[in-house]
Amino acid sequence: MQGWRSLFGAGGQGVSLQTIGDAVRNLPNEILRQIDASGDGHTHLRGRVSGPSTYHFSLHFEPRNAGGGLYQSGVLVATATSRADGGHPVPITCRWKRRLGAHYIEIPGISGSMYHTSADDIGADVVCFADPANDPGQGQAVGVLGPFMLDPINKMSLENMIGQENTRFPVRHYRDEDDPHPRDLQIHVKQDYVKVVHPGADRGTSEVVAPYSADYPKVVIHPLDTCKFRLELSEEQDKIYHFVALSRTSRDSIALLVRCFHARKYVATSFILSHLFQNPATPGAPLTQVQHDGFDIHALGERLGKELDRTVGQLEVVEKVVKNATNEKGELQAQLRETISSYTEAIEQLHQQLAVARDGPAASLQLQLHQARASQNSLQLDMREVRHNIEQEQQRAPKTSEPSAECAAQAEALRGEISQLKTSISALAGDRAMTSQRDLTRQEELRRLRADVDMLNSEKEGLERCSVQADKDKQDLIENFLYVKGCLDKLQMASLQMPAASPEHEREVARLKENYSQVVDERNRLAIRVETMDRDREKQKQQRESALERVMNANARLLEERDRLEKEKARVSELYQSTMGAMGAVAGAGGVGNAAGG
Repeated sequence: MQGWRSLFGAGGQGVSLQTIGDAVRNLPNEILRQIDASGDGHTHLRGRVSGPSTYHFSLHFEPRNAGGGLYQSGVLVATATSRADGGHPVPITCRWKRRLGAHYIEIPGISGSMYHTSADDIGADVVCFADPANDPGQGQAVGVLGPFMLDPINKMSLENMIGQENTRFPVRHYRDEDDPHPRDLQIHVKQDYVKVVHPGADRGTSEVVAPYSADYPKVVIHPLDTCKFRLELSEEQDKIYHFVALSRTSRDSIALLVRCFHARKYVATSFILSHLFQNPATPGAPLTQVQHDGFDIHALGERLGKELDRTVGQLEVVEKVVKNATNEKGELQAQLRETISSYTEAIEQLHQQLAVARDGPAASLQLQLHQARASQNSLQLDMREVRHNIEQEQQRAPKTSEPSAECAAQAEALRGEISQLKTSISALAGDRAMTSQRDLTRQEELRRLRADVDMLNSEKEGLERCSVQADKDKQDLIENFLYVKGCLDKLQMASLQMPAASPEHEREVARLKENYSQVVDERNRLAIRVETMDRDREKQKQQRESALERVMNANARLLEERDRLEKEKARVSELYQSTMGAMGAVAGAGGVGNAAGG
């Protein structure tokens, strides 16, 4: 029995072989008892603390499942402070043990203030012995929390795997701690043996089979890592594997399934059914025995009825979740419709503004630019004629005579007017380029807004499809449940009418068990689907909020562009008026020059 003793840790040397044998024989029944008790109320999440310590010590449990409770999938955390109402933290060194009845079993390899519970802790209390790291004279504190139970999800999976009697678990094998190239293997757990197989390889050359013996196979769970464990198939070193499971749940399922089949192999089923495990909370209490060893179909029907009632309760919870999800989906759809309508109105207003900008002020600005170009050409011709006249007048005038002051002033005024006209013409050309760039920017913004609206419509259609699929899955689950319940009613009526069990009844019970397993699988699938829908809904909500923020920013930019365009329009109008005034002044100056030349 040395292999079974190793299941309780290295600190279990003081435990007698008889005690370990009794605990091993009753291990499957204890697991089933904890499974049945998992639907009852939860224990307090803070442990009982004792010991002559001068500091405040606390031991609390942080669950990792949705329902809370003392399950094997959480974390125990030990903390110490100088005062009960706070104060500075006190560094501590912890020793962790399991308590089964009156026996303490050391948990090796862990001395920190955190402990991840596992399948080894089911049915036992976890005890933490805390000592101050810097001042041992402050005393020792002891915290106790438990007993721990099997998680409801692991419970259903374990029941299904025990019924199948052939389960495969994908794992990753490390030859040592620094192995850079781990292998992907599979563990086949069956009723008669455990097998390690390399997937895809030829059978018989890369598989190791270990039938159940007194000491092997055994699973040793790592006390620190939540996915690591050691599978020992025999005493040979090449048959000791260091594995990493896909998840914490998968590792606990492997350990529980191997131990259940091992106990079933060496302990008779009638012995397990005829004895109940002693409650660890009341050590020393006598064991109770079942009055009748025969098969009782009424008791089986009653147990199946309780399971169905529990399934009905879980189905009601699922229906509430689906109802809440449907209500939230309706609210989100209403918000989506309102958002789409507001976006549509904003886009229509932007279209109208762009139409007005294209047909109204923009068209007038283009006409003004065209007229300014024509004026520029005419002014250039006039300037050439004026220069030609000036050159002729200079040639006609005597070389010794100096130009009059009046002619010099007129020439300087003409040069100033010509420079002003050149500046105005260049400004008008720059305004035209800026207007074209703004038009292109607005067109790109409108295309992006249309793409956002199309994306929101596609998300809405996806939500509607998910809702229809969820309703269909819910209807299928309800139909399956009603069918199983009708079959159970038929079985109960038949059991009342017939005094003794018959092969037909046994076949009916087997069929009911199979239907119940299918209903449980369907319920699990629906729960996973609901969680997936919740995650997708949150993700889509974030995407819609970001899209709404982008559209609001784009709308603000468009409004700023419209205000800037209005200001540019006013400035171009002023430039146009000044250009027209300058053109009139130049025309007057040209007439005076011609008159003087004549």
